[in-house]
Amino acid sequence: MFAAAQLHLPRERNSECVRELLAFGVRSFGETPAVLELPVPSPDDAFLVRVKFAGVNPIDYKAIGGLVATSIYPHILGIDFSGVLELVPHMERDLHVGDRVFGEARTHGSYAEYTEVEMGAAAEPVVSIPDGVSDDQAAALPASGAAALGSLELLGVRAGQRVLVLGGAGAVGGYAVQMAHARGAHVIATVRGDPDDAFRLGADEVYDSKTLDPVEAVQVAHPDGIDAILDPISDPGAIRRGAEILRIGGNIVSTLGAADESWFAERHIRAQNITALTNPFNSAKGLSELARMLADGVITARISASVDLKAAGDLLERLRTGGLHGKAVIRV
Repeated sequence: MFAAAQLHLPRERNSECVRELLAFGVRSFGETPAVLELPVPSPDDAFLVRVKFAGVNPIDYKAIGGLVATSIYPHILGIDFSGVLELVPHMERDLHVGDRVFGEARTHGSYAEYTEVEMGAAAEPVVSIPDGVSDDQAAALPASGAAALGSLELLGVRAGQRVLVLGGAGAVGGYAVQMAHARGAHVIATVRGDPDDAFRLGADEVYDSKTLDPVEAVQVAHPDGIDAILDPISDPGAIRRGAEILRIGGNIVSTLGAADESWFAERHIRAQNITALTNPFNSAKGLSELARMLADGVITARISASVDLKAAGDLLERLRTGGLHGKAVIRV
């Protein structure tokens, strides 16, 4: 799904014509990802973006391991991007050549000097970057921010509720902690290591899963059960432990498709799975809302690492092994 089509020389550009672009990816299945030289795209009816920053997500290193199916090569890694519009589709009226934009390049990849985004493509929004938001902050926002906001909407999080966010110092979890706090919820977070980061984001309780069992800790602190759980980390087996701490009628959402909705329903708990294609905030409207929240200071983009394209492989390995908190970006 996250593939790079064969690229072609553009007809017109916003800057000096360049025949080759640098990208990070593979030419065929099983290769070790590396920096590649590829022709610059020349879309007929799509956005062409000169990428400034690419946001890093777990799906990127999963693509390296072959866990994301693709049949089109070369395959450029990455989804999230920020940059400048070089070409704009004829039917587009709101965006113009030279605009600062950010969004998701799920088809052609974002770890590249240029990327192509189809106009109106499902889950491939392109929107303007508002004043006061930097290019690296914008690149750190789309996939994780949309997942957090869409999940909280599904959970119906509101003031006074007790909400558990697993991985509260991570990419999705970090945004979710901030958003739930802004809604007035009592936010409980789990982390692996130092709890201070989650506290700074607005968590009211933080439990280190390296040193204790968070489920047992929440049971002790909230014997009557909590209202909602956002789980962006658990597999189908581990997520079932949520039933031990949710009240009757509580809600749980998985961003990994791990929640067995029937199993939870038998225990009077509403379980839902959210994906990029089912998340209504994975859209131009959704990204605009996230950008507004960022510009207004409701949320912050915590960038834990920023590296050049040639160091993308090392950065993905750090992400895979749990060596990063918050978001990482690649300077393109």
